[in-house]
Amino acid sequence: MSRNRQSGNVGNLGDIIKHAALVELASLLVGTGEPVSFVDTHTFRLHAPLAMPERFHREVAEHLKQYPAAARYFEIERASLERSGDYRCSSGLMLDVLGPHRSAAVLGEANGLTRAELREQIAEEGHPSVYVVDDASAVDRDARIPAGEALLVHVDPFALTPAAFAPIAPALDALAARASAAVFVLYSYTRAARTEWPAAPTGTSFVAESRSAPHECALYVSAQLAESARSVATLLGWRLR
Repeated sequence: MSRNRQSGNVGNLGDIIKHAALVELASLLVGTGEPVSFVDTHTFRLHAPLAMPERFHREVAEHLKQYPAAARYFEIERASLERSGDYRCSSGLMLDVLGPHRSAAVLGEANGLTRAELREQIAEEGHPSVYVVDDASAVDRDARIPAGEALLVHVDPFALTPAAFAPIAPALDALAARASAAVFVLYSYTRAARTEWPAAPTGTSFVAESRSAPHECALYVSAQLAESARSVATLLGWRLR
C-alpha cells in the first residue's frame, strides 16, 4: 500500500483545467432539474494539500484572466483552502456542486492506502450513497448508478492510453446506456504525441477538447446536452469538435 504519486500533483495546471470544466458541467446538469449521479474512475481523495501552493495561485490567476468562466471553481477552492488548508479534488468538488441534486456516486481508487483515506474522508463529511470500489473497471460492478438519471463521469488514469482505457470501456458504455443524459470528461497527461481519444461511450459524441500540453482533456456528451456543453467548453477555452 504505497503512497499515491498523485500527492505530488495536487492543484497543478491539469487540475485547474479539468476541475473548472467539471464544476461548470456539474452546474449545467443541476440546472436541468434531474437527479445527477457521479462516477470518478481514478478518484484519489476528496481533499488534499496543494503540492505547490505558490504555483497554484499563480496559475489559477492566469487562467482566470483568460477564462473568467472558471471563477466558480476557484471560489470553491478558495473557500476550501481558507477553511481547511486543503484543495478540493475532483470528487470533493462534485459532491459540493451537486449537493442535494446528487443521487449516487461511485468512486474508483486502486491504491489501498489512498482508498482507506478516501473512505475516511467520505465518512467524516457524512455523504450518503457514495460507494468506493477498488479499480476503475469496477465502477459499475454492482450497478449502483440508477437508470433514467443524468450522469457525470470523470475518467483520469493519468496517461489515457488505449491499454488504460480498454478495461474500463465496458463499464462506461453500460453506465451511459442507461442514463437519461451523460457527460464524460477525460483527462490525459502526455509529453509525447497527442492523446488519441477513445471511441465515445454509448449514446454520446465527442464535442470538445483542451490541448494545453502536457495536459489534455476531452468532452463527450449526449445529444440533448451538446449545445449547452459546447457553450461551457467555449467559455473555458476548449476547442470545439
